Amino acid sequence: MSAPQDHLAGADGHGRDPEQPAAAPPAPDGPGEAAAEAEELSTAETEHAWDSRRDLYRHSPGIMLGHSSRTGGSLVGGDQHGVSGGQVTGDVILGGSKVEYHLGGDTEERSGEIPGTEIETLAANFVYPPAGQDGARPADASTADGPAPDEAWEPGSPFALALTGLRQHRVAVLAGPATTGRKSAALMLLRAAGCRSYRSLDPALPPGRLAGELREGCGHVVADFTTSAERPLREHHIRALSERLHATGGHLVLVVGPHPVVHGGVSHVPWQPPEPAALLAGHLRNKDLAGRNVDELLALTEVRSVLEHHRPVADTARFAERVAGYAQGTVSLDELGAFGHHAAERQVRKWFESADHTLHDKAFLIALATFNEAPYPLTAESSDVLFGLLQRIENPGEPARIPVFGTSSAQRVEKALAVRYQEPDETEWGPVLQTKVQFRDRLTAITLLGEVWTGHPSARPALVAWLRRLADDPRPVVRTRAAATAAVMAGADLPSAMALLIRSWAADQRLRARLAAANALALAHHLGAPHISRILSEWCTAPDHRLRWTAVRGYALVGDAFPREALAALTEAVRGMEARGGPARGWSEELDDLAQSAAALLLAAGQEAAARDDWDAAAGLWRTLPALAGGTTRDFALIATVHACGPTDGPAGTGRPLLLDLFGRADPNPGTDGAVLRHAIAGLWRSVLNDPMCSASGLNTMRQWVRAAESDRGAETALAELLPLLTVSVEDHRRLAYLLENLRGEGEPGRPAVALRLRAVVSAPRADARTSAATASR
Repeated sequence: MSAPQDHLAGADGHGRDPEQPAAAPPAPDGPGEAAAEAEELSTAETEHAWDSRRDLYRHSPGIMLGHSSRTGGSLVGGDQHGVSGGQVTGDVILGGSKVEYHLGGDTEERSGEIPGTEIETLAANFVYPPAGQDGARPADASTADGPAPDEAWEPGSPFALALTGLRQHRVAVLAGPATTGRKSAALMLLRAAGCRSYRSLDPALPPGRLAGELREGCGHVVADFTTSAERPLREHHIRALSERLHATGGHLVLVVGPHPVVHGGVSHVPWQPPEPAALLAGHLRNKDLAGRNVDELLALTEVRSVLEHHRPVADTARFAERVAGYAQGTVSLDELGAFGHHAAERQVRKWFESADHTLHDKAFLIALATFNEAPYPLTAESSDVLFGLLQRIENPGEPARIPVFGTSSAQRVEKALAVRYQEPDETEWGPVLQTKVQFRDRLTAITLLGEVWTGHPSARPALVAWLRRLADDPRPVVRTRAAATAAVMAGADLPSAMALLIRSWAADQRLRARLAAANALALAHHLGAPHISRILSEWCTAPDHRLRWTAVRGYALVGDAFPREALAALTEAVRGMEARGGPARGWSEELDDLAQSAAALLLAAGQEAAARDDWDAAAGLWRTLPALAGGTTRDFALIATVHACGPTDGPAGTGRPLLLDLFGRADPNPGTDGAVLRHAIAGLWRSVLNDPMCSASGLNTMRQWVRAAESDRGAETALAELLPLLTVSVEDHRRLAYLLENLRGEGEPGRPAVALRLRAVVSAPRADARTSAATASR
């Protein structure tokens, strides 16, 4: 597969200056311009329509194209439910704790009491890690200070390990992402250790100052305590705290991030909360559910969709209120299902409204939304570029200062409520393991992009310039993500996205920019943006050949969503070529593009039919094509058939041809839709083999199909059923027999064994072949 080799239009190597407004669309084709464009197309290395479609599905975020576009690794049903390697780096709220420096005397109170009633209320809803299968409590579940709580926790769980350390040393370090209930867990640890009074300490205190703030007989918690290479928690700090706590009968839990810098003393315990369903059930157990069963409520589709991903524990608590409201009849199912969107919107607005978040932080969030589920280096690299563009708007007189070795990647990911995981990416050299990043909440990326486009219009010039630059990147994943971002913006504000991005791409001389426009329109349709099919229909017959190319390629990408309309529009475009005066320079390239798109949408419709085992719609489409193999649309239909024969289900043209697979899977029984589809494919093949212009391409494709069947019994079976339908005339029989008799294996002097077996099929009596073809037609 080759990427388009574009012709740059600007002196800076990136085409039109992104800071300048989009140029007006070119005038209709003139003789000189048409000749120049034809020269460009004849020398450019273009990308096949099916390859464009494959790249779109490969490089777009899974949420945009549905579950079918995401398979493998640790994905379950298209959603990320774990990691396939590496480590989860968790999620923390942007900003975090401030480190304050106080000069001179310090009379500020550095701790405050936490009422016991607040702890007991928390305990009523707190969900411990699951108990053992036998329900047994660990042997150390009682303490000298009082009875253990009624709840049981699993031996060896994070809670049990932290509690053991707390009882032994009187101090424990609980590490984990924010929003996972880690502070609540710390308070429950103090309660389980027998504490009856509680105090919260200032997290800005240096480690050496903590011991001086401890109170006798109290349980102490330091939430969001920051440790770093500059401010580590050292062994002597831990030992001093332990000594002081033993002397005063107190306890202390330090709550830190998922990557604490702790040297010696006690080991930190990673905190992992229970599953979202268990958390929700725990919050529902003490609520008025109007007689409804908790399991019944958890089984609701709307509830399951919200619980698909690990959400902040506070969001789960709020969701429990919604579920209880539904049980009581005050909340509708639609309101219940919309909770995830509202939670994502609330988080996004908090990020952008916070003065604590720097412009650099916000640029990273936008870049992460664009490159969600993509390699981390792309996000970091692109965010710095966007930061520079935003800085020119916010403070034009000050150059953007980007720290080369600033915040670590782990901290940046934590601040964005995201996770890191490892997953292989397919490249032209084979699969390569990549460290990727995605928001924990799958709705965050789309919500964030929509919010920044519609809620912060001052950022639009920078966003437009940034996306134009990404769309011209040599890496397919970067170009696709630029188009995906434009698609989200089109869903949020179609007129602005069309005017500022998509139409200017579509009218660009560079094929790469036009492909970005086609990708954006296809993804916008998948996201529910209005009027996409109307835009494609109008552009498909527009006077501007660049708009026509964009629309034609757009049909290859999304035409299977409205296949009859798409095939009709492509056919009308072919007739429009004739109306413009017949063949001209560049005419054959345009016809080939139309045929490629028709082939792509027909193959896609066939794959969808095979997946559903419902052949009605696909049979109707394929039956339309033979009717076009006459008159002005004959070349279009035959070239489309040749193009449909090429794509395979393996990389770099390996594997089973998709059209042959479609023929083999269709129901062969007479009178069925599958038989109609098989007959249509066979009829098109006969037309191709008997056409003077297409026959050579058809025979070459047949050789490739036979070679593919050499190691694929399923492909051989399908060929054995297809070949008799192609030998209707004596000339048909001679042509295919000659091909099979003279076929040679790659690098081998003799004929492949599969060619000998298929030759025997072709040697069947011609009367039988005609009978088989007639039976299939019925």
